[in-house]
Amino acid sequence: MRIIWCVNILLPEIAKSIGVLPTPYGGWLNALSSDLSNIEEIKLGIASVYDGRELKKIEINRITYYLIPCGVKAMLGKNKEELKKYWKKIIVDFKPDLLHLHGTEYSHGLALLEMFPDIPSVVSIQGLVGVCEKYYYAGMEYSDVFLRPSLRDIIKLDPLWMGRRSFKKRAVFEREILCKACFAIGRTTWDYSNLKAINPKIKYFHCDESLRDPFYKYLWDISKINRHTIFVNQASYPIKGFHILLKSAKILKRDYPDIRIFVAGHNFDAKSFIEKLRIPGYGSYVKRLIKNLRLEDNIVFTGILDAEGIAEMLLRTHVFVIPSAIENSPNSLAEAMILGVPCIGAYAGGIPDMLENGRCGFLYPFMEEAMLAEYIRRIFENDELALKFSEAGRESALKRHDRNKIAEKIKNIYNTIMQLK
Repeated sequence: MRIIWCVNILLPEIAKSIGVLPTPYGGWLNALSSDLSNIEEIKLGIASVYDGRELKKIEINRITYYLIPCGVKAMLGKNKEELKKYWKKIIVDFKPDLLHLHGTEYSHGLALLEMFPDIPSVVSIQGLVGVCEKYYYAGMEYSDVFLRPSLRDIIKLDPLWMGRRSFKKRAVFEREILCKACFAIGRTTWDYSNLKAINPKIKYFHCDESLRDPFYKYLWDISKINRHTIFVNQASYPIKGFHILLKSAKILKRDYPDIRIFVAGHNFDAKSFIEKLRIPGYGSYVKRLIKNLRLEDNIVFTGILDAEGIAEMLLRTHVFVIPSAIENSPNSLAEAMILGVPCIGAYAGGIPDMLENGRCGFLYPFMEEAMLAEYIRRIFENDELALKFSEAGRESALKRHDRNKIAEKIKNIYNTIMQLK
């Protein structure tokens, strides 16, 4: 069985082989591709675009990688006919039995489906940008969105509201892809219901996601944590809801002056002029909010971390929070749960399918910073509750993210699709 994946990022192995810094995103793709490559019946090819000048084919660990030299512009809809020419060369060379698109919002996936409609295909739902777009500003005030651009936004003519506009553009490709697709793989009530609203005829398969290796190796221990600490994986744009968590921290600081929030990802605490030039509009808003709330000594931007770095941070953390306005099935939450870190999440998108309120952690309405603060307080104050959430969350995540079962389930889905087609 020969399978071609169409992905939106360069996976770590291929990125390293061409001298590109690996992205910290898409860890589930790396985990699943590694597991599938060890199944004898499957021959896997993975195609993605890159900023190069020629089509490349590279074999690494039983996986055939194809690098399409079209860059980001092709992913956003330009050079579509050129994309089809490259896809033709790839398909002729690899001769796949099935096409698997990971993600739905870029035009290189649409070009593949249009070019080869007779090859069975399936789409894995990550997020759904057409739905997420509605939540983009995540409760920010009009003045913060439109009237206070950062220096970087002014120079690049890329203000905060352009982020939402980008979501709208990609949603056009997403709808076309989902309307053309006959089969889809998802994980939550949220992605199922929204997918069926777009294409009621699509055949839906449920399959959870594999996690990166380090998160299966370690176990959170309450005796080794730093008390009154919170970890959040991302604060790069408004949907991630970091500003709501900051408002909660202001409430909590009255009783916990030592509270600290560690934030992975882009560092908004720039010191040099060059660093400040790189801060986007949302980053400037976050900096102002931190100053206005007098939280300068309570927020630590860690910078971008790899899987080992995130696991290390989580193991020392008192509470993990995912304050997003919308998510499907965030792997950051899954990684925290499988380590056994007590978790709190916004009641948004597919998060309630992962985090059972009161048993595995707490859920709260996204905009309610006072409720978020109260739930954090309860875990800070009650070790018995923290241990209860740790054990139940880990048990749930271990079942949901069993990599052997997931690889076998994907293989069975591939076989079913080829039989149905």
